[in-house]
Amino acid sequence: MNTETSIEQLLRWRLAQAEADAPPAPRAARLLALSRPWWESWPEQFQSLVERLGKIQIAFGHAMAEPQPARVGHPVPALLVRPVETVETSVRVLYLDVRDGRLRFRFQSEKPFGSEQKSLDVTFVCEKSQSPIATAQASLSVDNEYRLDAVISEQLSRAWEQLRVTDRMPFRLILRTE
Repeated sequence: MNTETSIEQLLRWRLAQAEADAPPAPRAARLLALSRPWWESWPEQFQSLVERLGKIQIAFGHAMAEPQPARVGHPVPALLVRPVETVETSVRVLYLDVRDGRLRFRFQSEKPFGSEQKSLDVTFVCEKSQSPIATAQASLSVDNEYRLDAVISEQLSRAWEQLRVTDRMPFRLILRTE
């Protein structure tokens, strides 16, 4: 009995075992379908959400019934899409920085989403054209704040470089839970 098995033989044996146990690779059509953004996969659902998002009216100004914290700007209309319900809400932009094709963005919901929402798929919808312009994953931070850091197109980067937190935002948000 030979107990002198080299590490190389052991690794080759383990690789053969892993290959035998691995599921077959997905077909190219499946990979292409997975790479498409959600609004292309479900265009009717997206159109319905955009129409609902466009109808959200936000009051902003000195005559508001409940004063808001002074450190934030205009509220941004948003839809929180959960598996069982869709909730109309708004978010406050706490931080916005666009530099070198990267968007760094922090926002806080007017109504807490609940502690179960550790991450959200954020779709930025153009206020004027009502078309999707960017998507990114946001993760829960502290005090019901969400943050994201994403690569955006050069065109969008140029358009948003001058935006400040206190400006009226040129987008609305669709926030989807996983």
